[in-house]
Amino acid sequence: MEADPEVLIPAAKSALGLQGNHEGYLKSMLAVQDELAAYVQSPGAGNQIAQAMNSAHTAGKQLSQLLQEIIETLQDTGIKIDVSDMENAAQLQNANAWGLDGTSSVSGDSISPSTGRVNLTGI
Repeated sequence: MEADPEVLIPAAKSALGLQGNHEGYLKSMLAVQDELAAYVQSPGAGNQIAQAMNSAHTAGKQLSQLLQEIIETLQDTGIKIDVSDMENAAQLQNANAWGLDGTSSVSGDSISPSTGRVNLTGI
């Protein structure tokens, strides 16, 4: 899987905003439930409405928890990829700085410039 931290982290932040909206809707649903309880006169219907809304609220809270886990994973993955990319880039820069860029720059070494092979007879 290819992942770009410049995509993952903003996506996680966007999802965080959506999760906040979801939490707001859950709170609004509780308010509606209280209003319905005040207007419904039938005890049987009132109980069924309350049970249905409680079930919906429970499912909504579970969804909210799953969204939070997904958001945290996106953020953590984006940060880890970004750190890993920086570490790998630093290693490449370090290798190039020390002459480990694939060319032989030391005179008298045992690598043949024409073949790129190590000459074991002169060692």
